[in-house]
Amino acid sequence: MRFVSQRGSSSFRPWREAEVFRIQSAEISRDELIRVLQNPRAGALVVFEGWVRDHNEGKAVSSLEYQVYEALAKTEGEKILEEACRNFNLHQALCVHRQGHLRLGETAVWIGVVASHRDDAYQASRYVIDQIKLRLPIWKKEHYLNHDAVWVQCQDHATHVHFEEADYYAKQAKIVQQELLTRAKVLVVGAGGLGCPVLTSLAAAGVGKISFVDFDSVSISNIHRQPLYSPESVGEKKVVIAQNRLLALNPFITLQGHDARVTHANVDTFILGRDLVIDCTDNLETKFLLHDACFKLGVPLISASIHQFEGQVRTFIPSRENGCLRCLFPETPDDALIGNCNDFGVLGASVGAIGQLQAHEALLFLLQGTNSTAEATFYLNLKDLSQMKIANFRREGCACCEEQGGMRAVQAGGVNCGEDESLEIDLAQLGGLDHQLVDIREINDTDLEIFLHSCHESESAATAAAQKKIVLYCHRGIRSRHWVKEQRALGHSQVYSLRGGACSL
Repeated sequence: MRFVSQRGSSSFRPWREAEVFRIQSAEISRDELIRVLQNPRAGALVVFEGWVRDHNEGKAVSSLEYQVYEALAKTEGEKILEEACRNFNLHQALCVHRQGHLRLGETAVWIGVVASHRDDAYQASRYVIDQIKLRLPIWKKEHYLNHDAVWVQCQDHATHVHFEEADYYAKQAKIVQQELLTRAKVLVVGAGGLGCPVLTSLAAAGVGKISFVDFDSVSISNIHRQPLYSPESVGEKKVVIAQNRLLALNPFITLQGHDARVTHANVDTFILGRDLVIDCTDNLETKFLLHDACFKLGVPLISASIHQFEGQVRTFIPSRENGCLRCLFPETPDDALIGNCNDFGVLGASVGAIGQLQAHEALLFLLQGTNSTAEATFYLNLKDLSQMKIANFRREGCACCEEQGGMRAVQAGGVNCGEDESLEIDLAQLGGLDHQLVDIREINDTDLEIFLHSCHESESAATAAAQKKIVLYCHRGIRSRHWVKEQRALGHSQVYSLRGGACSL
């Protein structure tokens, strides 16, 4: 199925718009699949799940491995579902089959069929799984506890690639304690220019449990610096594409992508229970929100930034005496005053280099409990390869560095996320509303002020409630939100910023 975004969560398209047969490396989400199949005309839903069991023919099984000739499997799988719909009077049918390495208890195949009558649904479900086993180019290898792994019902298994988890890490295990990485639980926020190299390096190194958060979809301008994506994935959700690519790279890890924005309401939930948070975002509001929450909860944070050819990496360990961001910026700087790579441009290799440094510092921290950027912020100019390290320090009287100071900083200081969220509106919310979209990317501040003033002058107290919404947008919604905040302070409640800016159009 192709995932689509509902702000703060992920869901599927209605069945007629969905990809009915899918091969994927990621875990199967039952609830989302069932939501796709909901149909008021149906009287029965029959679901079949194939699980990885712990034994077969008297042998103790440790895991399963599936290899798939994906193009042929998808084509033939779609034919099987079409046949089932036609032969058993189905309203809908969906199937998801896993590939890669699966642990005990995981779902290997999920089939859902919907019909008016239960007998049709029962028969169709049996037909689909039998035909999948008979016709699809999917090979299963069973890994045993006390026996050699074998390909099941696959006569030419000797020609397939055989690998074990220990072999995967054989080279790096000579210089690191792999079990420290395997046990680690990491949160990565952002799956863009910095997030792609960070996620790839952490997954390849075998960080055992990786959660990552990103609300964005792939655009063609992302791809030059975000190699997890390709032109064919334009328009798809980044978390879905990245999760499948990363699990294909390393099937031995647990990976969970979250299609959501990090906000004041959910930031603690994402961070709790993590050994490390890695900030790969490109806006100051989220950077400071993550920073404040990590200090409040006592979770280490590694943050990186890049401006054209200049990048920096810093590690924050709340239990240390090396200061924090609030030591430098008691108030959160305005994104509109700084911009990001969309405004000033960036070379893909440059952002990749900073992302790799950030990943390297993360791995060292997980292995050692510290790294070089905990004591000093590292600055690198990639144009001439000049570099410097500036010692991190604690500012006397910094509220965030005091006991429970992070809580006070979040509540009292730099980031008012609830207010900022109310300044924005989603494109989907505008469908039934009277509104005017205003592109401010090439409008200077004076002209914009004149335009907004003319809009306000046309209002009257009697008609203000019914006045159409004025929705400003720039490239990413940063400058427009800044303007909306100023207008709201003047009492103009009908002005909004388009969430995501022109990138969301």
